[in-house]
Amino acid sequence: MLARRFRKHYGDRLVGLYATHEDPYEPEQGDEEGTHVVVVLEGPYEHWKETDPVTDITHDVLDETDWVAPITSHHVAEDSAIAKRMRKKGVRFD
Repeated sequence: MLARRFRKHYGDRLVGLYATHEDPYEPEQGDEEGTHVVVVLEGPYEHWKETDPVTDITHDVLDETDWVAPITSHHVAEDSAIAKRMRKKGVRFD
């Protein structure tokens, strides 16, 4: 459901959607409790412009499904180091 919502909102701008147990900004910290979802977007990319939609979509789905495991959503540009790392180490949603 989460992947469908991101696809519906971003359309062709969504170039990747990954899940990982590591904080994508601090992977050296190791596995954390819960899941991190990384939304990879095609440019032009404005970080602060995407924060509210990504957060809202995630919280709406969690509320609708009564999901109890922690999920943190992040968004990055397709050419970022995090996007490159997710392509190698993350689990991709299709």
